[in-house]
Amino acid sequence: MGTAIVYSSRYLEHDTGHFHPESPTRLQSIMERLEQERAKGKTFGTLVEPRLASREEVELVHSSEYVERVKRSCEKGLRHLDSDTSICPESYDVARLAVGGLLVACERILAREFSNAIALVRPPGHHAGASGRALTAPTAGFCIFNNVAVAAEKLRREHGIDRVLILDYDCHHGNGTQEIFYASSSVMYLSIHQDGRTLYPGTGSINEMGEGEGVGYTVNIPLPPGSSDDAYAKAMADIVEPIAEQFDPEWILASVGFDALHDDPITGMDLSAQGFRDLFNSTIRLASSLCQGRCVVTLEGGYGKILPDAALATLSAMAGVSYDPNDKTRKTLPTVMRSVELAVEEAKEALSPYWKME
Repeated sequence: MGTAIVYSSRYLEHDTGHFHPESPTRLQSIMERLEQERAKGKTFGTLVEPRLASREEVELVHSSEYVERVKRSCEKGLRHLDSDTSICPESYDVARLAVGGLLVACERILAREFSNAIALVRPPGHHAGASGRALTAPTAGFCIFNNVAVAAEKLRREHGIDRVLILDYDCHHGNGTQEIFYASSSVMYLSIHQDGRTLYPGTGSINEMGEGEGVGYTVNIPLPPGSSDDAYAKAMADIVEPIAEQFDPEWILASVGFDALHDDPITGMDLSAQGFRDLFNSTIRLASSLCQGRCVVTLEGGYGKILPDAALATLSAMAGVSYDPNDKTRKTLPTVMRSVELAVEEAKEALSPYWKME
């Protein structure tokens, strides 16, 4: 049935100002590369227009007070929600359109029009908690509404999906998503990220595993700076895949942050574009074996020049299209890999009371 690519030029109207890393050029660079490939006769999917999420849909995970604060701040022409998170008069509606991008992606898959989908949206969302800043983070980290969290809750409440797996591959830990589902056993949050002791927002330690009914359903794999393709492959094979198989989701949502690329200006990881293709080959295999292929990917971070190459590599895995990334496989330095192995073993030991870990 193919892959849906959800996009609107209205996402470019979220004006973050000069020199802000989360700029419209991120999406423009991806769309330009897609157009170049299309001119050569190669397509990665079908473009689909998003819709505005209703306020009621946004409030499935956010407090009405927070949504109102965002709305009024934009109407007043304020330029910042906090020191990191820029806004403009259009940002409230564009943020609702970002949420709606994921909702449309899910709806089109439910209608059996597509096998999977990627939502090329902005602003990103996974740092936004129920009331904005989440857990101990000093800011909302460029995010306004938590796009992936709304989609998960909508699937659960209104579409009869009992088990949703959220995979978060952004270099920064998705503290907002974790906060929202920390006590849930219906939505599993599983994140591979740069160790929070070295990067914003400072959360996402191995011992953050949920509370109440949700104990064991938050899975954090913090990796050391310098982790490359083989480090992510190890985390996938040793932790992500066995736990996902035991959880047996009916739907997979994935927050993809291309800020784990080795050229990203604000992070310290070492993934290649080929590494992202490998990561999503694994993700799509999981979706195919566990939930009839139902997988929706949403754009989170990513601010380097390799971003378009990695986005197309990801799309090629989703659409089953041949694509040879310009940015080739990278290998973790031996000293860093020893730290990766220790982190993976520590995570497996911590999770062993809740999941079978070999």
